[in-house]
Amino acid sequence: MDLLIAVAQQTSTSNSPVWLAPLLGGAGALVGGSLTSTVAWRVLSDTKKARWRAEEKEATEIITIALLEVRQIYRNTDVGSGPAPEPFRLWTDYLESKFGGSEAALMRLHNDALRKRVTSSLDLLVWGAHDSRLLYETRSTARAVANHAHDDAMACLGAYTRNEPWPDATKAWKDADGQLQWQFEQERRAAEGE
Repeated sequence: MDLLIAVAQQTSTSNSPVWLAPLLGGAGALVGGSLTSTVAWRVLSDTKKARWRAEEKEATEIITIALLEVRQIYRNTDVGSGPAPEPFRLWTDYLESKFGGSEAALMRLHNDALRKRVTSSLDLLVWGAHDSRLLYETRSTARAVANHAHDDAMACLGAYTRNEPWPDATKAWKDADGQLQWQFEQERRAAEGE
């Protein structure tokens, strides 16, 4: 930039053509405008990324709070056996009510694979952890399925928040999730056949 100013000042005092000074001034304006636009674009891009990260951090906090609350429910009660807490008729309704805000928060996560994996863990906590067919097929207990689902969701969210690679899903989690997805597919096909 200083070079353009020096050349413009030098040429205006010499015998150079009249068009050279405006040409150099225009070139300086073009370079300055380009640099300003590039810096402004970069700042806006960084601001957008920071806003996304803040939204994702808030979403992971909401999901984590719900996961911790449901973990306490599993620790303090025998989920699935006996009547559900009032005013709920079914345990699934009760557990879904605990995850209500977290399901909306999941939609704010920009990583599709993370959304799917955490959604599968939430499904296991709500639908699978007390389903006798799932428990029989995976040869596990309700508390064990809930623990695997909870631990997997917490580990994935924590690693994502820290920008670390996610842990591999355990065999027990994969088995339980595969069985639950199979059951969902069977129910979907039965509903379509009716």
